[in-house]
Amino acid sequence: MGARQREFLIGGHNLMNQASDPTGLAALSANDAASAIGTIRRRDLFDRVWSKPMTTNAAELNVSAATLASLARSLGLPLPQAGHWMKKEVGKEQPTPEFPADPRLDEKTYPLPKPRVRTSRPTLAKMEAPSPPKFAKSPDSDGLPAAKVAGAPEIDSTVAVALESEAAEHKKVSSTRIAIQKSRSPDRAMIGGKGKFRLLVTPKSGERACSILDKLVAAVEAKGWSLDSTEQGYAIVADGETVGLMIEEKLDRVPHVVTAAELKEKAEHDRKCALADRGIGYRPWREPPIPEYDYVPNGELVLKFDREYDAGGARRTYSDGKRQRLEDLVPAMIDTLEEWAISVKRRREERAEQKRQWEEQDRKRKDIERQVRVEGYRITFLQRQVERKREIDGLAGLIDLWSEAADPDPKFVELLEFARLYQKRLEAKLSPDAVAKRIADLKLMDDDVYIYDAKRLD
Repeated sequence: MGARQREFLIGGHNLMNQASDPTGLAALSANDAASAIGTIRRRDLFDRVWSKPMTTNAAELNVSAATLASLARSLGLPLPQAGHWMKKEVGKEQPTPEFPADPRLDEKTYPLPKPRVRTSRPTLAKMEAPSPPKFAKSPDSDGLPAAKVAGAPEIDSTVAVALESEAAEHKKVSSTRIAIQKSRSPDRAMIGGKGKFRLLVTPKSGERACSILDKLVAAVEAKGWSLDSTEQGYAIVADGETVGLMIEEKLDRVPHVVTAAELKEKAEHDRKCALADRGIGYRPWREPPIPEYDYVPNGELVLKFDREYDAGGARRTYSDGKRQRLEDLVPAMIDTLEEWAISVKRRREERAEQKRQWEEQDRKRKDIERQVRVEGYRITFLQRQVERKREIDGLAGLIDLWSEAADPDPKFVELLEFARLYQKRLEAKLSPDAVAKRIADLKLMDDDVYIYDAKRLD
C-alpha cells in the first residue's frame, strides 16, 4: 500500500472516531467535561482565578487567558496583579480579597467563548492538487485498486461547497478577509486602506461582511462597472462616477457593569479627597468617570455610501432589519447606484450651464463697467480742453484791455508780456498736433485703457 493511501486511511479512521464521539467528552475527565459544556458561574470563576494562574485556568476551560480575564472584569471580579504567583512561591503574595457577592449576577451562568483556531485558507494551488477521488481513478503502487477504499471517509458536501466558494471568492474581497482574520479583538476592528474594503466589524461578523462584499462585487462587474483602489479603500466606479462605501456593525446599548478596576480607582479618589480635607496632599481635579452604558456589537450590519453619494435624493444607507437582510439588498443597491450616476451627471451638466451663465453675466457686467470708465476718461479729458480754451479766450480779452493803457508802469508791462507768453503756451497745448500726441501717450481711445491717476488727463 502506498504512503499516500495509508495517510488517507488514517485520516478517514480519525474522522470516523470524531463522528462516533462528536462532543469529545469521552476523552475528558469529569471536571473537564463540565467545563467543555462552555458555561461557568460567577463564584466558580472567582475561585478559579484566585486558586491558580490564568493560563492554567484557560487551558482547563479550553479558552484563551485574555478571554477569561475579560469575562472576569465584565463581571466585576478582582484579578491578581502581575507577579502574584511568583510572590506566592516565596510567601509574599497579596491576600485573597473577599468575593464581591451580587445576587443579580451570581444566580446566572455565563457562556465561555469558543477558542479561535487558526486554519490556513485553501489556495488555488491546493485546490488544484490531486485529491483522493482523483487518485482513485488509477491503481496504487501496490497494485490495489483505489476506486473505493474500505473505511475511507467521503467528502462532506457542505465542506466542498465552502471550499468552492472560498476558491471562487473575488481576490479583492480575499485581501479584506485576510485582514479580518488577523484581528484578535472581540470588539469592532477598523479594516481599510489601499487594496482592501472599509469595514468596522468584529471578526465574527467579518465573514458575513466579506460574503456581502463578494456578492456586491460580482453584481458590479456584471453591470460592466469597476472598482477603484483609493487611499481609504475600494470604491465603486458606476458609469464613470466614483463612490466609496463602508460596512459597519451596529451597536447595542447595555447597562454598564462596574469593574474592579473602576471600583479601585473610585476608592483611590475618595481616599485622596479625604486626605485633602485633612490638609494632606491635593484634591483630584475630577472624579473618575464610570459610564452608565456600554455599547456592544450586535451582529447586524449596515452598508453606507460616502457623503458624496448623497446626490439627487438617492438612498445612502442599507442595513439589516426585522424583515430584510443586507445580502438581499444588493440588487437594490445596484439599481440605486445607476440612478445616482445619472443624477450626478445631470447635476454636473446643470452646474456647468449655470457656471457658463454666471460667467456670461460677469463678462457683460465688466464690459459695461469698462465702457463707463473709458468714457469717463474721455469726457474728463475734453472738459480739461474746454477749460483751457476758455482760459485762452479770457487771457486774449484781458491782454487787449491792458494794451490800451497809456504810460503803464514797468512792472505792469512785465506782467502783460508774461500774459502773452502764457497765452501762446496754452494755445500750443490746444493745437491739434499737441492734442493728438497727448491722446496717443494716454492711449485714450483704446477700449481697455486704464488711467490710474486722473491728473494725467490735465
